[in-house]
Amino acid sequence: MVPVRALSCPLLLFLLLGLWVAKIPINVKPTNTTSAQWFEIQHVQPSPQACNSAMGKINKDKKNCKNLNTFLHESFSSVATTCQTPSIACKNGRKNCHKSQEPMSLTQCEYTSGRYPDCKYKGKQLDAFFIVACEPPQEGDKKYSLVPVHLDDVV
Repeated sequence: MVPVRALSCPLLLFLLLGLWVAKIPINVKPTNTTSAQWFEIQHVQPSPQACNSAMGKINKDKKNCKNLNTFLHESFSSVATTCQTPSIACKNGRKNCHKSQEPMSLTQCEYTSGRYPDCKYKGKQLDAFFIVACEPPQEGDKKYSLVPVHLDDVV
C-alpha cells in the first residue's frame, strides 16, 4: 500500500499543476503596460496591415499564436470617444461597455496554421459596430475621462 501512495502523490501533484497551468490566460498584458496601452497595441491600427505581420507584435509578447484578433482602423482618440456613449452590459455582465455610434472599418485576423513565431493568419475586412469596455485611465495613459481596455464584441 505504501508504494501505491508514493506513486499517486507525485502523479496527483503533476495533474493539479497541469490544471493550474491550463488556466493561465493567453492574452495577459505585458508588464509595464497599462490596460489601455495594451488595448491600443492589440486593437488600434489606423492604417490596415496584413494580418501575418500585424499579429507578430501581439504574439511576440505572449510567445504564442493568438487565435483571433480584431484591428480597428481608427485612431486611439476616435476609439476612446466611444467610451463617452451610454454604458451597456458587457459579455461578462459588467456595465462598463460602450457601443460605437457608427460602423467602423476593421480587420479580423483568424489563425490558420503554423507554430510560434511562424503563425499564419487569414484576414477578413468588415465595416461593423464594435463594443469596448472602458475604465478610468491609469498613470501613463492618454488623458481621457475613460479609456478603452477591452474589445468586447464586433456587431
